[in-house]
Amino acid sequence: RALTALLRARPGLAEERLGDVLLGDLPDTAATRALLRRRAALGLGTAPTDPALVDDEGRPVPAGEIPLRLRFARSVRISVDGNAHFCRGLLRTRYPDSAADQAPRSCDGGNPVDAAEDGPACEETTTRTRNAGQIA
Repeated sequence: RALTALLRARPGLAEERLGDVLLGDLPDTAATRALLRRRAALGLGTAPTDPALVDDEGRPVPAGEIPLRLRFARSVRISVDGNAHFCRGLLRTRYPDSAADQAPRSCDGGNPVDAAEDGPACEETTTRTRNAGQIA
């Protein structure tokens, strides 16, 4: 999200050049703060001089692989969001009183990269039900 927002903010920046972007180059937004929290939780670097785009081992992604990695990340996000929506529907059907306890990712504002500046970062939103202990 943070890198896609950067691409939109800087139309002249090519995807292949995202490998040169450092964490310190990212604007101070909810998406960037969420990225830094996720990286810290995974044990990846969070220093302003660390590369923003890394693989699961913390190594910079080669320029030729960046467009494919971004497409894969977008497709995974869409799949996860779709699955979460489907699961919330099933939970509402099975436990009608649980609808108030289920929260879709509302901070996107309809745009997958525009996290709310003053709202929570989406990665911490969870779905829970009062009857969770009854789910087998």
